[in-house]
Amino acid sequence: MQSTFRAGGRDIHIDMHEPTTANPHPAIVLMHASGGNVGFWVDPLAPHLNAAGIALYAPRYFERTNTTRADLSIITDGVHVPQWLDTLDAALTFVSSRPNVDPNRIAVIGISLGAFLALAFAAQLSASPDPAARRRIRAIVDICGGLAEPFASQTTSDFPRTLILHGEADTVVPVSQARALDQLLTRLKVHHETHLLPSEGHWFSHTVQLKLLMVVANYLRKNL
Repeated sequence: MQSTFRAGGRDIHIDMHEPTTANPHPAIVLMHASGGNVGFWVDPLAPHLNAAGIALYAPRYFERTNTTRADLSIITDGVHVPQWLDTLDAALTFVSSRPNVDPNRIAVIGISLGAFLALAFAAQLSASPDPAARRRIRAIVDICGGLAEPFASQTTSDFPRTLILHGEADTVVPVSQARALDQLLTRLKVHHETHLLPSEGHWFSHTVQLKLLMVVANYLRKNL
């Protein structure tokens, strides 16, 4: 099922996979990677999460900037990222207002670029003087991403609990990004788990993908 929400004066489509339970349930917002492929992770994850009573939402945030595929020049131009972060903000507001979603149990899964955005947004929230803002995201799953500056320096001990997944042979986003995030969260005493996968690159092998799906699903069951 698909719906839309407003961000920056635009209608942004969002894919929705909602469990049939009538009770308040947790929700996941999934931020896709630079290639814009929403279904790559959503399609295999949604059945596992819905079976566990967890809703999954995937905003098509590239629609905010009419982007098809993001390269380094777009990501670093200082124009696109702020708009994507604002779109994530609007997506979280939309998801928290969905019937039967528990607004206190929302997590964000980010893949590559989507993970950079999720972590950056969470860093900003962690530094907010508003306690309600600091609680908007309950947990984050970082898949092959990282926490760039100036956001890393803004991070506080109110950062959400985090699952870090990264291939040690990643040539697109170096594994040093995962290690730096692990060190930062350790120093701040933020609850997190880190799984560095030997010989795996930016696009995990099929066998490892299946294992990671279960790792993600189990982590979210425990931490939402």
